[in-house]
Amino acid sequence: MKNITAFIEQLDRLQSPIVCWVFSENDCYKEIDGGGIISVSKLKSILDAHLHLVVQPIEHDAFTPHLLLPEVSMAVPVNFINGKVSSMIESEAA
Repeated sequence: MKNITAFIEQLDRLQSPIVCWVFSENDCYKEIDGGGIISVSKLKSILDAHLHLVVQPIEHDAFTPHLLLPEVSMAVPVNFINGKVSSMIESEAA
């Protein structure tokens, strides 16, 4: 797990658009309006409106999807398959 502010700063340094999914219903996530592709500045502006978001930079395949939990200021690496978070990934200590 990472602090959400540090995680967003990391995304900003990548300078890559990100794909964003928002929690929908039936434990599923859907792409955010506009095809799911947003900038980091847009992500910052929508954090307060959604309790659960999954994000992944487009141009960085090695970067795993992360579940953003603004209510506890955490970003959690996850396995994300077909619109569902299937499991959390343990991150190595820094």
